[in-house]
Amino acid sequence: MKKMLTMLVIIGMSIGGKGVFAAGQQVDLSGVTYIKSETTPDHKLEEAFSKEFNLKPGESNIHYFYNHIDLNGDNVPETFVYLTGREVCGTGGCSAMIYRQSDAGKYQLVSRFSLVRTPVIIEDATTKGWKNIIMYVSGGGMEGRYKILPFNGKAYPSNPSVQPDVKDDKITGVGIINDDLSKNPGIPY
Repeated sequence: MKKMLTMLVIIGMSIGGKGVFAAGQQVDLSGVTYIKSETTPDHKLEEAFSKEFNLKPGESNIHYFYNHIDLNGDNVPETFVYLTGREVCGTGGCSAMIYRQSDAGKYQLVSRFSLVRTPVIIEDATTKGWKNIIMYVSGGGMEGRYKILPFNGKAYPSNPSVQPDVKDDKITGVGIINDDLSKNPGIPY
């Protein structure tokens, strides 16, 4: 029983969702509202991420999830896309990107991430005018930790595993890509 309780604490489970523990880190997620990803295929988005990863439709087993969310307070939502599949995932997580749409409707890359696990938390707090991103990182021998990814004025950091730990505190924001991946494999590409 003691081993099982220790495992639950390390992998981040808690009672009531108020306190989440990760290898000694306590983060209060009770101020986070969670939303599921969009379900309609977005062909312009597919074109953008396929160029980024040199993917061809139907040739690989890639699925994707996305949410539109305003990250910089301009009332124009950016698009966070999360990819799954052998070519874009490893033991630490999968790949993701943030795009903004031009006036012509084309997606322009803002940031690219590795080692992503869902859900991704878009924090209410900002750095350099953009909302902070919080990701849970584990795998590859690393103890599970919540990491904060602040915007640097041009982009977000690409590797969450080397970013600062979230301080033991209450987080407010939106958890995106909050889908049960065992029941919803995402939109096929």
